[in-house]
Amino acid sequence: MSADLSPVVSANPPFNPGISRRAVSRTVLCGVLFLCFSVFAFSHWVLWPVKVDGDSMTPNYQHGQPNYINKLAYLSGPPQRGDVVGVRLTNGEFLLKRVIGLPGEKIEFKRGTIIVNGRPLSEPYIERPLLWALPPVELGPEDYFIMGDNRRISMLGRVAKDTIVGKAVF
Repeated sequence: MSADLSPVVSANPPFNPGISRRAVSRTVLCGVLFLCFSVFAFSHWVLWPVKVDGDSMTPNYQHGQPNYINKLAYLSGPPQRGDVVGVRLTNGEFLLKRVIGLPGEKIEFKRGTIIVNGRPLSEPYIERPLLWALPPVELGPEDYFIMGDNRRISMLGRVAKDTIVGKAVF
């Protein structure tokens, strides 16, 4: 038996560290840029970071508390009663409020109780009701009635659907 001393031929080309490092650097750079863009896009177009300003939503949301508004929450369906929503007013002001009335409903205030279409609204999220002295409100097909949870200092009222930015998620 004789040993086979024929040369071994490899199908892979020889390793060239210069080309490989450049390719890796370009891949890493592209990955980092994509990650930065994704984080930017997500924080501006999906979950928008906001801070609660004021005491209109106490005791459930405190002044200075960080929160996020899900801007995609209402693509699949409209806001529901009890949702905490972000609202952008015409003057550019941004508010965090709770949805009380839905389109087409009649909202009344009787002895500290909110009456929706003749039925009292259960509101476990408020500490103390306040005796409101307001006339009944009829909501249009694109209107929502929103209020703060701290009824002693907060009241907003009717807003158009297109002013609701999204739903508070944290």
